[in-house]
Amino acid sequence: MANRTFNEDRCHAKTVHVSMANETDHVEDEDCWYLDTACSNHMTGRRDWLLDLDPKVKSRVRFADNSVIMAGGAGKILIKQKDGRSAYMNNVLYVPNMKSNLLSLGQLLEKDYMMKMHQKHMEVFDEMQRLVLKAPLAKNRTFKVRLDVVAVQCLTAIDLKEEAWLWHYRFSHLNFRSLSLLKSKNLVKGVPTIQKPDRVCEGCVVGKQTRTEFKKTTFKRAKQPLVVVYSDVC
Repeated sequence: MANRTFNEDRCHAKTVHVSMANETDHVEDEDCWYLDTACSNHMTGRRDWLLDLDPKVKSRVRFADNSVIMAGGAGKILIKQKDGRSAYMNNVLYVPNMKSNLLSLGQLLEKDYMMKMHQKHMEVFDEMQRLVLKAPLAKNRTFKVRLDVVAVQCLTAIDLKEEAWLWHYRFSHLNFRSLSLLKSKNLVKGVPTIQKPDRVCEGCVVGKQTRTEFKKTTFKRAKQPLVVVYSDVC
């Protein structure tokens, strides 16, 4: 994938059309995206991929068999490129239980992207004639490309049954003695009675570890490569 951001504006379409009649027939690598000429919007079933998801976007997704599914919102997806940089794919619909990821060629064309069909592959160029992606022709005569999508780690939830640990995390790893004081002195409303657990918080232990002190002086000349390294830490 070239160094380019998919830069489409967010649209609030009432009905989005998809050419695939039965999504359950396409069990592929979940990182693969189908280039679809009959799909009127980018869409995916991976909620953990979407950033800035707007749940107010309630588009109806209509498949080729005339079945309709309501989209759960629209957001953007962060993609890691081959050169190590990142790019955003904007205006991607979230369709719950969808098994395949679809790239709308119509949505790209609307933003001045250009497609070139070859015998064994399809190329997509941006408005500056730069190659964005290249999709080979699959055995089932479809064009699909694998995109390295970065999952949204901040959406990970912690399900804890022990309230002491839950409040420990909520207060940024505050020690359990101070948490008990919040309850006993009524400093915070809603805090339950905190009992100090038996096990140690791994995050607290790692965060309080110290490192070996840097020497104030070092060798002016090295006897072998990488013995002395000068760098700008600012």
